[in-house]
Amino acid sequence: GIKLHEKDKPIISAVLHILTFGSALGIFLTNAWVCGYNISSQNTKIDILDGTVSIMVMSFFCGLGVYSHRLAYRLFVHPKFLDMLRLHSKTIFKINSALVIFIVLLSFVLVLNMSTLNYVYSFDTTDNITMENNTDINPCQVVDISVQVCQVYWICQMVFSVFFLVWNLLVAVVLVSVARTQTISIRRFLKELEADAKLLDNQFRAKFSRNESSCNLNQYIWTDDDSIADYFTARDQTAVNGGDGNGGNGGGVGLQSADQPPRQRSSFSDLQLRIGRSGSVSRFEQLVENSGEGSSEDNTIEPHIMSVQEMMHKHWRISMSVRLASVALQRWMSSITLMITAWTAIRMVYWLSHTPSLYGIFMFILPLLLLPLLASSYSEVNYEGAKIIQSILPTNERIEMFQYLYGQPIKMTVYGHAVTYGTIGTVVAGILAAFASKIFLQEINMI
Repeated sequence: GIKLHEKDKPIISAVLHILTFGSALGIFLTNAWVCGYNISSQNTKIDILDGTVSIMVMSFFCGLGVYSHRLAYRLFVHPKFLDMLRLHSKTIFKINSALVIFIVLLSFVLVLNMSTLNYVYSFDTTDNITMENNTDINPCQVVDISVQVCQVYWICQMVFSVFFLVWNLLVAVVLVSVARTQTISIRRFLKELEADAKLLDNQFRAKFSRNESSCNLNQYIWTDDDSIADYFTARDQTAVNGGDGNGGNGGGVGLQSADQPPRQRSSFSDLQLRIGRSGSVSRFEQLVENSGEGSSEDNTIEPHIMSVQEMMHKHWRISMSVRLASVALQRWMSSITLMITAWTAIRMVYWLSHTPSLYGIFMFILPLLLLPLLASSYSEVNYEGAKIIQSILPTNERIEMFQYLYGQPIKMTVYGHAVTYGTIGTVVAGILAAFASKIFLQEINMI
């Protein structure tokens, strides 16, 4: 539904918006109708508190789906987000995280619709309605209203859940892709800082440490064993360094001669060994994943001692891109986090007095899987951004710059709160504590 030209009529966009909003409105009205009768019926155990919570959760669900539709449109027409979008993301057990998010969302939608399949049952005249046998018939028949109400509810839920899956998946793909692009930009900046530190270190050692044995700055560099390490493999520098196959790869930063073809991708262990042996500096090769970003930047960057203004300018550009992504996605991220938290909390309270069903367990676990998947994109950017200050070799001219960098760290935030790996660990610990409390209460009740 995105217009390619100014005179285009967004017919598809209008149809999708009507279907999304109409199905959401249908869910809200029919759910409120059924909840009202559930509260007043003598054939159910639902009281006014349960009905109110059900209406609130369904309202949150509908609101998030409608907002995701509007946000997805705005993200895909924004020029900066289009520039930062790439077909890359983190991997989880060698599987693209965007694909994992799709599988989790699809599974949740399927389980949600299958768990409410009894809403499409026709009117049953064989049994008397009691508190014990009302789980295998249409819920509307239980509370003495037309079964067509529940059937309309289920149809609206099925239609809206598909749109909910599509719109939230689009936003999630933007999040993981943009976060990966930011991570690569930060890592490229870190490689430049490492080359700057290497050149300065050579000067300072020649000036202050002439009698000491030579030290390779690459010994202080560690490359994580993940997919990005493939881009940091050493390159042949024979043409530049007079046949020295070990030279020209200082810092393990993906340095490459402009005339040499790349080697075959090697193992991580070989990469670490070559990082430790390399001792000279050639040219930076821009990361493959980010090769199309920004026409103003060359594909190769000559290592040099960076000025204070150059460092602050590159830091500012990365910081502004991260801030843009944070502001654009913070409402969606906070909304989906609150919804998952409320959804799982209600499930656990419900299980205090009911036996969990198979569908209920899946509907409890699947949303929780989304939290670390989404939060890890924030955490990766923040983790890499925290390395920048540590990678700068301090000099007298850079003291004031350090004061600025300490006050303006590169962080992806949600309303000012930086999401880190520690945050994810806290959430996981809270979930485990909740499960332990549930088991503990069950054991007490059995005594």
